[in-house]
Amino acid sequence: MPVRNGSARCAPRALIAIAAGSVSGGLIAGAADAQAPPRDAQAEAALNEAMGVDYLETRFDQAERKLRAAIDACGASDCSPAVEARLFVALGSVLALGKKELGGARDAFADALRIDPSAKLNPDLATPEVSSAFEQARAATGVGAPAAAGTQLKIAPPPEQLIRTPVPVHVEVSAPPEQERPRQCIDDRQCNRGLTCVRGACAATRSAKQAAPDVRRSWVGLTFSPDVALFSGRDVCSLASQERDNFVCLRGDGTRYDGAPTPGVANDVNLGFALATSRVALAYDRLVLDNLTVGGRVGLAAGGTTDGGATFLPLHLEARAQLFLMARPFEQLGARPFVLAAAGVAQVDAEVDVKVLEDAAACGADPASIESPCTRPGQSGRIEERQQTLAATRQAGQGFASLGVGVAYAPLEAVSLNLALRASLTFPAMTTVLSPEVGLSLGF
Repeated sequence: MPVRNGSARCAPRALIAIAAGSVSGGLIAGAADAQAPPRDAQAEAALNEAMGVDYLETRFDQAERKLRAAIDACGASDCSPAVEARLFVALGSVLALGKKELGGARDAFADALRIDPSAKLNPDLATPEVSSAFEQARAATGVGAPAAAGTQLKIAPPPEQLIRTPVPVHVEVSAPPEQERPRQCIDDRQCNRGLTCVRGACAATRSAKQAAPDVRRSWVGLTFSPDVALFSGRDVCSLASQERDNFVCLRGDGTRYDGAPTPGVANDVNLGFALATSRVALAYDRLVLDNLTVGGRVGLAAGGTTDGGATFLPLHLEARAQLFLMARPFEQLGARPFVLAAAGVAQVDAEVDVKVLEDAAACGADPASIESPCTRPGQSGRIEERQQTLAATRQAGQGFASLGVGVAYAPLEAVSLNLALRASLTFPAMTTVLSPEVGLSLGF
């Protein structure tokens, strides 16, 4: 069919217009890409790795850490609202489904809705618990209503009409409720109390974007600990043993025994536990990681032996680390089990009763009868009783190293009741010591 000259002249113009439109569209698209938030791709990659790998392999703690790190990397405006809202929705799903922390999940969902009111759950993760937490967040924020945002259409029913008569339809266009439209702003002063200006719109402060809940990182307390020593000895009250093995043997009047016990007769301590010193200490612990505290103890010990010229160090100094066996234990109440390692300065004195029979030849008694009394004084000029019961004290320390286990129970955020059991080895006078601990700590 022949083409008119006018149409032929218009065709090049149309092609030019289409080409120009394509070029301008490409330039606009390129400009849009250039203006896209710089961390969207990084956030998407973190989201895919957290939910597509860690979450599916039930590594919920790792998934949470990656999502929180991606949220922090977004900052105030480095990610688009849609992408950042997806991060918060994923975080809420991990907290609700994987970790059963519904309170934290509601906070994360609320943040997602404040950033992007059209944020939605992943249908594959929308269990009843997750959906309930999401709806509670929707109700609390007053944004992101299930109906589509924007204008609402109200159709008024027409009156009865005759058959084959056109029916007029009245359509009323109304704006969405005021609370669903964030107020436009330039700075925080243009927002109501409790709201801040985020990307030109007023929004509530986002709790889930905080680095961590408000935990108490410093803890001071008071502890009480009795010591139980495990030791044994042979001929413990001989002068050689008292000098070599750190035993102190006292007579009933509190004076130091310096007699000559009969070798191989009584005068022994069988292997076993004996109640030793007890100590009270002030404690300080600092939370340096989510589940690790380091600190120290400074206190006084009681129950040591000072009679008969013996010395006792009543000071207790200790450096300690405690590793808690759960993720972020200080963000929740209840039991917090832990293991501990400690080292420091302390002396442990344990006392047992020891019977001795004075050597007949040394004290001038009749060797044929153990009832024969001593007649010759010893080194101190004192005539010993032939048979007597002495208080033998094993003095151990003054350094120690410990390992132990325990549990801290937190009925309140700032209160912790502590129970522990330490096993220590003292040096240079070596003795094994068990020390149960009970204490109360306050956090700030």
